[in-house]
Amino acid sequence: MHKTLLLLSALTSVLLAESFELGEINVLNAPIEESPFEEVVTSDEIAEQSADTLSQALDNVSGINQDLQGGRGESTLYIRGFDARRIGVFIDGIPIYVPYDGNFDYDRFLTGDIAQIDISKGYSSIAYGANTMGGVVNVISKRPTKTIEGEIKAQIVLDSDGKLSRYTTALNLGTRQEHIYAQLGAVYSDRDHFRISDDYTATAEQPEGDRLRSASRDKKVSFKTGYIADDNSEISVSYANQQGEKEQPPATDLSYSKQKYWDWPLWDKETVSVAGQKNFGSSYVKAMAYYDTFTNSLFSYDNSSYTTMNRNSAFKSRYEDYSIGARLEYGAQVGEHFLTAAANYKKDVHDGYDLDKVTEAKRLVENYRDHTISIGLEDQYTISSKWELLGGVSYDRRQADTIYDTNTAYQDLLDLQTQSAFNPEAALIYSPDPSSKIRASVAQKSYMPSMKERYSRKFNTAVPNPDLNNETATHCELSYQRRSGGFSGRVNGFYILVDDEIQNIVYAPNPSLMQNQNVGSFDHIGAELEFNYTGGNYSMGANYTYITIKNREESDVKIIDVPKHQIFAFAKQELGAGFAVYADMKYRKGAYEQKLDGSYVTNPTTELFDIKAIYQPTESITAEMGIKNLTDELVRYDMAFPMAGREYFATLGYKF
Repeated sequence: MHKTLLLLSALTSVLLAESFELGEINVLNAPIEESPFEEVVTSDEIAEQSADTLSQALDNVSGINQDLQGGRGESTLYIRGFDARRIGVFIDGIPIYVPYDGNFDYDRFLTGDIAQIDISKGYSSIAYGANTMGGVVNVISKRPTKTIEGEIKAQIVLDSDGKLSRYTTALNLGTRQEHIYAQLGAVYSDRDHFRISDDYTATAEQPEGDRLRSASRDKKVSFKTGYIADDNSEISVSYANQQGEKEQPPATDLSYSKQKYWDWPLWDKETVSVAGQKNFGSSYVKAMAYYDTFTNSLFSYDNSSYTTMNRNSAFKSRYEDYSIGARLEYGAQVGEHFLTAAANYKKDVHDGYDLDKVTEAKRLVENYRDHTISIGLEDQYTISSKWELLGGVSYDRRQADTIYDTNTAYQDLLDLQTQSAFNPEAALIYSPDPSSKIRASVAQKSYMPSMKERYSRKFNTAVPNPDLNNETATHCELSYQRRSGGFSGRVNGFYILVDDEIQNIVYAPNPSLMQNQNVGSFDHIGAELEFNYTGGNYSMGANYTYITIKNREESDVKIIDVPKHQIFAFAKQELGAGFAVYADMKYRKGAYEQKLDGSYVTNPTTELFDIKAIYQPTESITAEMGIKNLTDELVRYDMAFPMAGREYFATLGYKF
């Protein structure tokens, strides 16, 4: 059970040859595929499932469900019932969720430059830092292993009428010399529109056929270079620039959503980072520093012409947010213990501007600044060849540094506050044989309320509350996993107690206004079943998720957008001569949706089928043709915002 870091690094290099190891953060001192804590989506699985965006790649994982925030035009995700604001999202270990409100549009991130996605659903490494209450998504980029290597991929998408609706291109180039490597990635996607299912019935807001205002454009360029020493110590510098713009479709059912004539002409991110690890035989020091910016503009118009801004509700706004942070991690083998200590620092800055409706001159209206410090210690204790005991604790502290708002209403409430939290966790792992693991764990995680939750007046309909407490979640989990030959399987059972959840309720001193308060208490109870099998020319797999969320205080208050039952299944058959066929299905049932009048309804059951033919005449060339949403199902995760119907796609890829 004793492993030196040098041996571990070499083993990981073999197993995960395309992943950027400096960006990984693992609970165990072992390859991540063997971990009973994390799950991994590989680049091969992403390609096999034809997942074009990060949202699509994660939607097929047990315990995770996709959703659409129609009012914001964003694709979002839930992990075991926790929304995107309560999930820590990282790229190569760098937190990239929006500082102001914690939201994250998963559809803005394309998968062409992704090596793997690491997912932690409850118990997670203390090295991630604060705000991982609902789970962690860590997107790992590619790192070259050959003297020269690369991949070029292009895809076109046609709607159900055969019109070109989207095209995507991706390029990855890399080189690995004796000690030095460099990696360049570029992805581009241009969507003109998507077409709604023919089962959709026209309304005054949206006719049948092409979805109104459904265009978007995304592009990203990334580069990294690094040096690897003989002992696998490494240092790397990375840069990524991402630019996007998107239209926002109108609501089709005004009983579920107010009509907003919004447009997002700017959605840009830029990240610069340096990371390194120094190995010392049985110990290591790992460090990272980063500067991450997020700039976006939101325009609100008078009506569906999107040409005038004369009403009071019309505006042009711009956010210029950034984060500066660093992480320091130390790990060492000490007898039967592997100890890890980590410290994180993160400074978040939000600058909100009103733009002149004609000249777009900027006027600062909001400036909020926080800094967060997190320190933690964890221990992996090898009791015997079959038993391991893990324990960890972290302390998070956030200080509000600046609160500036040109709106002086309730100014007396806006005090600079400090929040803090202890997050203990423990786990016991039993390995009855080399191919099986049983894990029991308890982890307390916390969520510190966002700037928006503390300060926003929501267009003068709400009262700020900077005194909000942290939300806490206690994750209790029992899991079993096994690998044998071509079979792998996992069963997870979980019970999560959530306290002090933030909810928007009536403000007692003035019932015409609302306020965020810590009044929610929920239990998330569920199970996940997974299996995969590969044998000869055939492979198949499936996962099933069951989750129910109960309100301990008010039974009539429900968590929306989380299906009670969800199934994903796939099968692939090699036909010979380079030909293969792949098919998958997604089943979703039992998600609540809330109308504007406060009443709840259950979303329609959704059954989606995708199929494609694959031709690979050589190891370098892959051509695919397929159909998404084969039956042209009317998909509405948000009832006022239907998603794409049947689509045809063709993909051509070349690796060298």
